[in-house]
Order: sequence, then structure tokens, then C-alpha cells
Amino acid sequence: MACLFTVLAAVLGVVAALPTDLPAPSQFAFILSEDGFEDYLDSWLEIEEAKFRMATPTDARSSSTGCSFSVNGGIGQPQPVFLRNDNYVVPTGTTGQINLNAGEQVIVSCTGSKRILHPNVTTNVFTAPATCENNELVSGDGWLDGNGAFSELTCSAHPSHEAVLTTDTCYNNNRVIRVGYTVDGVFYPLYWSCFDQDRLEVLYVWYQQNPPNAVHQTNVNRPSWSAGSFYPGVNVNTMYTQAQQKTTIATVVGNDLADKYITNLQYLARGHLAAKTDFIYASGQRATFYFINAAPQWQPINAGNWNWLEQNLRTRIGEAGYQTVVYSGTFGVTQLRNQNNTLVDIYLYKDANNNPQIPVPLYYYKVVHDASRRIGTAFVTINNPYYTETEVQALTFCTDRCLNNTAFNWLKWDQNNIEIGYSFCCTIDEFRRTIPHLPTFSVAGLLS
Repeated sequence: MACLFTVLAAVLGVVAALPTDLPAPSQFAFILSEDGFEDYLDSWLEIEEAKFRMATPTDARSSSTGCSFSVNGGIGQPQPVFLRNDNYVVPTGTTGQINLNAGEQVIVSCTGSKRILHPNVTTNVFTAPATCENNELVSGDGWLDGNGAFSELTCSAHPSHEAVLTTDTCYNNNRVIRVGYTVDGVFYPLYWSCFDQDRLEVLYVWYQQNPPNAVHQTNVNRPSWSAGSFYPGVNVNTMYTQAQQKTTIATVVGNDLADKYITNLQYLARGHLAAKTDFIYASGQRATFYFINAAPQWQPINAGNWNWLEQNLRTRIGEAGYQTVVYSGTFGVTQLRNQNNTLVDIYLYKDANNNPQIPVPLYYYKVVHDASRRIGTAFVTINNPYYTETEVQALTFCTDRCLNNTAFNWLKWDQNNIEIGYSFCCTIDEFRRTIPHLPTFSVAGLLS
């Protein structure tokens, strides 16, 4: 532990010393803890996004034409939910700027009976319209005294998001869970999860990813993970502790091997499927911390090639102007060798009837589909740092479309590195032959 603190101090020193550049996060895949890595990633992304914004025209509105608020620096915390035209407010292009015409309204909501706060507020109000006046000033008829700064609109506490089981079904007749916010009786979704309630397994989540997502709010505090109502009787957070992982895995591989598999460097983290940073605002980012949006993922893989895919893909969608739906999921069960040199399936939990639950996935994937262009690509990572080169090659179930393909030069992963996640790319048709999760859609080419 003392060594970890020393490393963290050194990293923070780098952050302070190099405000315009930082080493790639993957360099710390075997150094930082799960939370330590996320802290570093936040700092790295803050700098990278600043570079991205500097290279992007801002399109800020002048005082005569309306209002302009920056995603970073122009929104207060705890942040309300902002709606426009019956949807979440969307910045202009990849500018990270929210632009409104003079007289245009935004709905401001502090869901869950939280109060809207502002120096000019005149009454207790939970949801109300704010009208653009000019620059960064808005008015609120009946609840704001005069004009006030948009950035000073906050909530008395973080708004309440919801994860709700629906009657909709997904692959193999599993149920769909929707995650989002309810404002004035209307539900506004952020993402959906296809969840197997018997195996406590997230098959996939899906959500929109468009050019405005290239710039997100940075330095958003991470909430605690929540099981919602979907893991009855299971303390999921405890299942993810290194001590419990070692105990659970020891039951199938033996104590000695469990000590070798679960170490200070290699352990199973709570791997986001829809990444926190795939959502623009703090309100969306905080709603990603449900276990129905996660699966057990080896931490160096989480911090390695999976993280590279998340960051590079979001930037690429912004630069190329793609309008996509991302299906981010898991498939299969990873295996480790036991004391008899036999590969055995790995789960984090068994129920009262000894049925295995919360499988450690064999594959993580992101399928990215732009329906308007009829293009899509499946990006796949093998979730096991202990497989041999022969084993991962045997598990590569398609012709790798990214390998030696200059159209994918934007993807910076070290795709042949097994310890940080051996990875490959498939056409949609090739992907479906092995992983049948996805709804029906057709493509005419690769998304690159």
C-alpha cells in the first residue's frame, strides 16, 4: 500500500509539472489501482479535451443573437438535468458549447424533489424553464429575480436517476432495463441494458454516441456503485473486493493458484460497458454506476486496450461526424487452469442452490453502427491476461479487420498485448456468427 501511495504521489507530481501533456493512461495499467487509474484518467482527459477544443471552432453566440455556455466551466454543481425540445440539451457539434437563441428556453430540473438553487431564486422550485437573455444570462419567470448566470444554477443535491425494469425484451427473451431521469412524469433515457436475471449477467447495453459526445464534462465526482433492485440478496460490491475474488476463485482452482491469479496487479475490476465519459454531462456520467452496466474485467485490460477503445472511438465519432448507436457487451465465460491443469469457468458468485452467477466474461465488445451510412464494426477484446498466444489466436473468431489497416490508425490500442487485452475487429456479419446478441440491422461496409 505504501508503494501505491508513492506511485500516486509521483503521478500527481507529473500532473502538476506537465499541464499541457501527460503520459498515456495505459502506461499505468499495472501501477494504479482501479480508483487511482480513474483519477489519473480524469486528469489526462481534461488535458486531451482542452487540446481538442482548441482545434475546434467554438461557434459561441454573441450577446445580440443569444447565449453560449461551456460544458466545462459553464455549468454549476450539483448539476441539474437540462432539457430542450423534449430531450437532453446537446452542445453544438464538437465545440463543447451549448448555444441558445435569445428567448429560447431550457427546462431546468432537480429530480427526486431536489430544489433548484441560485443566488436570485425567489421560491422553492424543482423543475422550471430558464429563458436565454444574452451571453451567459438567463431569466426565470416567477422563480428568478431578474437575470442570472446560467452557471449558478445548481441543485440542493445531485438529481435522482433511475434504473427501471421494463416489459421490453432483448436477446433470448431477457428483460430490458432503462436508465435515465424522470422529469414532470416523462422518462428521458440515457441507455438501456439487456440483463439476464437468472445468471446476473449483463449481455449488453446500448446508447447513442454522436459528435457532441466528443467533449464531456471533466472532473465529475464518481458516486458509489449501485445494484438497484436487480441483484436481490447479493452484496455485489463485496464480490468485487480482491479478498473475496481470491476466496471465490480458490474454490475452483485451489488456494495456491488463486494467490497467483489475484494479485495487487491483476484482479477483477468493475468494467463499465457504457463508459462514464461516453456521456456529456455530470448527470449522465453519474448514472453509469449501476452494476447492470458493468461486468468483471481484469484491471490492466480495463486500463489498457478497453480504455483505448473507449477514448479513441469517442474522438473518432466526433471527427468523422458519425451518428451511431453503440452496443457494448460481454459474451462467454473466461477460464483459468486449476491444480489439475484443467481450464475451469470463473464466476464471482453462487446462489443458495449452487448455481453460478455473475460470470467473468470471455469477451468484451463494442459494436458501433451508423444507420444513416449503413456502416458498422465490431471491436472485441479477450478478457483474460493468462491465456497463451496460441489460446487467444484460437479464440479470435473472425478475420481481424483492424490489423495492418490504415483506416483504423486512429485506434491506439496495443492489440496483440494479452496482458492488457488481446483485441481484434470483425465485420458485423462475422461477429453475429459467434455472438448472436444484437437486434437486426444491415450494413454495407466497415465503420472506420
